[in-house]
Amino acid sequence: MAPMPRSVVAALLGLAIACSSSGARAEEPRPRVARAPVPLDGIAAIVDDVLIFRSDVAARARRFEATLSPDPIKRRTELATMEKQIVARLIDEILVTKDVKALHIEVTDAEVNAGIATVAQANNMDRKALEAEVKKAGFSRGEYEEEIKRQIAEQRWLLVRASGKIDRKKATDAEAFQAAVEKQRDILLADLRSRAFIEIR
Repeated sequence: MAPMPRSVVAALLGLAIACSSSGARAEEPRPRVARAPVPLDGIAAIVDDVLIFRSDVAARARRFEATLSPDPIKRRTELATMEKQIVARLIDEILVTKDVKALHIEVTDAEVNAGIATVAQANNMDRKALEAEVKKAGFSRGEYEEEIKRQIAEQRWLLVRASGKIDRKKATDAEAFQAAVEKQRDILLADLRSRAFIEIR
């Protein structure tokens, strides 16, 4: 709404003063009508000193809404399951981020750009086409860059923490090696969870 011109405001003020000075009775105050309370953003989980809000979970869930069933009953069930998975994932991300900082692992903007270029190449897209797909998925450009940065940091964290714990002789092929890496990731995450205060609400 456009601001009210000063001349109109002055005229209204002048009218109000004139009415009150001429003895016009003030309007009786109306009783206040109780309004329904507006719910504040709830807390989905607490990880040490970090809060995960329900809005964070909902924002992440919106990116996957297209995968949910169109049937309302099934959709509610699937959404509830998805939200639990998202909370678990957010908890892990927070724990890894804390450990990444403890290890002084840093990711540069150049590495983020290289990571995005790799994703585009792997999907046979140019940068512009990838950004369009990212937008469809519900990410802003900044959010996607932060996600790539987080993924690179997590991969580096995993290599550091799992160093010397994977027997390459047993990992005879790429698939076996990846399975061994994922196993170590699960072990490391379980250890981080055991040493953290976690409350899911």
